[in-house]
Amino acid sequence: MTLWLLGVVIILWCGLGSFTFWNLYGATTLRANQFASPLESSPKVSIIVAARNEEDALPAALESMLALDYPDYEIVLVDDDSRDRTGAIADEWAGKPAARGRLKILHNKQLPPDWYGKVHALHLAANAAAGEWVLATDADMVFHPSALRVAMSYALEQGVQLLSIVPELEFSSFWETVVLPAFTFLVSTFYPFRLVNDPKSSRALAAGGFILMKREDLNALGGYAQLREVLIEDVRLAQLFKRQGRRIHLAASRGLFHTRMYSSVGEMFEGLSRSAFEATGFSVPKILGIILLANLLTASPWAALVARILRDLRSGGPAWHDPSLFVAVLACTVASLVYLPFIRHLRVPVLYVFGLPLATLFYSCVAINSALAGIIGRGVPWKGRRYRAPVK
Repeated sequence: MTLWLLGVVIILWCGLGSFTFWNLYGATTLRANQFASPLESSPKVSIIVAARNEEDALPAALESMLALDYPDYEIVLVDDDSRDRTGAIADEWAGKPAARGRLKILHNKQLPPDWYGKVHALHLAANAAAGEWVLATDADMVFHPSALRVAMSYALEQGVQLLSIVPELEFSSFWETVVLPAFTFLVSTFYPFRLVNDPKSSRALAAGGFILMKREDLNALGGYAQLREVLIEDVRLAQLFKRQGRRIHLAASRGLFHTRMYSSVGEMFEGLSRSAFEATGFSVPKILGIILLANLLTASPWAALVARILRDLRSGGPAWHDPSLFVAVLACTVASLVYLPFIRHLRVPVLYVFGLPLATLFYSCVAINSALAGIIGRGVPWKGRRYRAPVK
């Protein structure tokens, strides 16, 4: 049974390796200063930001936004009833000469009962925006000066209605470096760039840190009011655009902007729990299937290898002629070789390739916690609020 199971794992990893190569090498990567020539036209862009309890990250984000070299843009930031100095910091920056009248601050103190927090803040910001295009971003993104110019150049050149760019991630702790690359690998497997960018495919995804869209299309589709009870508004927004025949495009980035998604292990656990159950459509079978498949692929080869070695040690030494030991080693090797190019693409040290089973166990706990929170009805916490989602 072990040999048969490990054989299946090897076959699946080989298939996944081919798929990953096809996906990554077909992806668009936008780089800082990629478009050197000036734009023929520069439509006004409104950068909308939802900020809640972001006092540590906000100064660097605002400084980078105000240093963008795009000729015509504004920033509309909503302080979403923050419990720290986020609102005060935003007001201080709005009063600086560097703001040049570009930065508008809204203070929201009340969340309507039928809205979720971030999407409501983005709704308020979008309603106050004046640009022909809207860039929805987060309060912890740090931009290169050319980021908006490069994005607008590409969007106009390609004729897309929604352009989303994946930020480069900063990893400042062991667990961030173990978990987040594996989570990114999982997302890219279910939402490959090539299918997201194919108008014939129904697969749609956007990265919440950078969603650039035409304002008239956003309004025509009902705006953020269509997503009022959604936590993963980036995914649902991309799905809304694509479902209604708008062209979307997802791109990777190099040097355009970066972020540290979570400041602690606890925040990372909470943040990933926030979206895990909703991402499956609140489906218990789907989330259990993902957990079982992920553990089969990543944890079972190493568990089989360790069990085989321990059994051999108890019996007097490794039995190198044992086919189960060879197959276990082969399964671990193939899994590591497939995962290695992906983590190197994210600029993660090579040794973290062995962290994939740990990441799977961590995310399994996240997924179970997210599902239980939805099923029991207590909801998932995020930034001091608790969101109760319907179970379908």
